[in-house]
Amino acid sequence: MTAITKEPATGVTARAAGYIHAAAWLLGLAAAWGATPEVGDTHAAITTAYADRPVQAVAQALLVHGVAAVCLVVVGSGLLDRARCTGNTAARLAGWAGRVAGALACAQLALELIAVPGADPASSGRTGALFEAVQRADGVKMFALAALAAAACVASRHGTLLRRWEVVIGWALAATITASGIGYLFLSTALTPTAFISLPLLLIWIAVLGAALRRRP
Repeated sequence: MTAITKEPATGVTARAAGYIHAAAWLLGLAAAWGATPEVGDTHAAITTAYADRPVQAVAQALLVHGVAAVCLVVVGSGLLDRARCTGNTAARLAGWAGRVAGALACAQLALELIAVPGADPASSGRTGALFEAVQRADGVKMFALAALAAAACVASRHGTLLRRWEVVIGWALAATITASGIGYLFLSTALTPTAFISLPLLLIWIAVLGAALRRRP
């Protein structure tokens, strides 16, 4: 008689969340490409961008700071389930880092849902300040994502969570997204362009991590 091991529901959900996270980001970027403000823009330029294209800005916010945030929480929960099964402390730290990153993304969404509909070119200070708060929160979120990547890589040293090439991507993500986080936290136009490297790594690695959580401990 052949024993059939049922795959944990959390593993299936985490894998789907990893893929949806990448899809939400790609759709969000496509929805408002070139239509949303950037770090370093003046308050007037930020407000004008939001006032001119509010639908695109809100669509992007809902996707990259709404849907993607839920996916991060799901992946974090999958890591916590793995930690409970294996007693792996590093996996537990990674799980909480994922949840914190998801919570910070939700906070960004809330700020954007205030800033975009309330954008008034005649009074740009409030909208500009909210935009900058979103970017600084993004910096803190990136630190949480760096902690997620590093802790998950450490958790894989004596376990079956990640394969070697997945660990390499994880460490590369941890390094690059830390640099991006510094840039966004301090609104540094010299460092924020590193997101062009860290973001693709993030989308690939969260998808990889979600798929890895489907594998048995």
